[in-house]
Amino acid sequence: MNIIRTKDLLQEACYGSGDVHQMTDEERSRLQHHLLEMYKEIEAVCVKNNLTVMLAYGSVLGAIRHGGFIPWDDDMDLFMPRRDYELLINVYADELPEHLKVYAPNSKNGTFGRFAKVIDTKTKFIPAGVEDTGSPKQGIFVDIFPLDSIPDSPLRNKVCRFVGMALMYIGSSVSQYKTSSPLYRKLMMHTTPTKINYWLRQSLGFMFSFMSYQRWMNLVDSFCASDKQTGYVSDLLGDYTWRPIPVDEFCPPTTGEFEGSTVFLPHQPIRHLERYYGNWQWIPPEEDRWQHFIREICFDRNK
Repeated sequence: MNIIRTKDLLQEACYGSGDVHQMTDEERSRLQHHLLEMYKEIEAVCVKNNLTVMLAYGSVLGAIRHGGFIPWDDDMDLFMPRRDYELLINVYADELPEHLKVYAPNSKNGTFGRFAKVIDTKTKFIPAGVEDTGSPKQGIFVDIFPLDSIPDSPLRNKVCRFVGMALMYIGSSVSQYKTSSPLYRKLMMHTTPTKINYWLRQSLGFMFSFMSYQRWMNLVDSFCASDKQTGYVSDLLGDYTWRPIPVDEFCPPTTGEFEGSTVFLPHQPIRHLERYYGNWQWIPPEEDRWQHFIREICFDRNK
């Protein structure tokens, strides 16, 4: 019985709920177009300042398999080497259009998660189980994951993975405890695994709430951060395996087509897909396609 993967449990609980909905085809199409425009703005700042950026995970899969977004996908992920990631969030973020704000641990704008999010503050995006607080942080976003250097030592990686995962779990539990909404609780009372997950996180969140969620995420980021040249890197804040990956699988980036635009991809995109997805050419049946449930999406919150 899986009681740890909150994201998957919440997804299951959303089915059949009248309080949230899956995106319509029109909403998803507009969102995908909006995300691509945000990527172009991020890429322009990176190119101008000689920063390395590339698509990540499902965005790479979409580029190679579909020539753009996976048709049912509704987000966009990017990779940046740690040094360039730090420069973007702390030095060059102000070069983005005014409505695009960068939130990340250990950054001048503060954090909105354990990795960087570029949020369009002119929009509104309210996921399932989240209250609409009116905050400009509740907008359409692009995720950016830092690639951190990692030693090719299985024992050390196992120890670091245990500590890192514990810190991440505590931090996210504190966040749930501080921000849990009545709807989120209602959704998580769906099944026995969701109930166990909810109360486990609430209990941990209470126990460790002596420190704010933001400070916990700053601690996680500091623990993972490294640009020491070892020849191996990993997305420690997004990929929970902490596996050392040769740096030349990512850098220097190559280019590919994405919805008619040229984008940056990992240096070995097929190897990247094989590592994370195995048989990446297999298209899952409709019932197994991951889609986010949402409460609201608005492309101009001023209207």
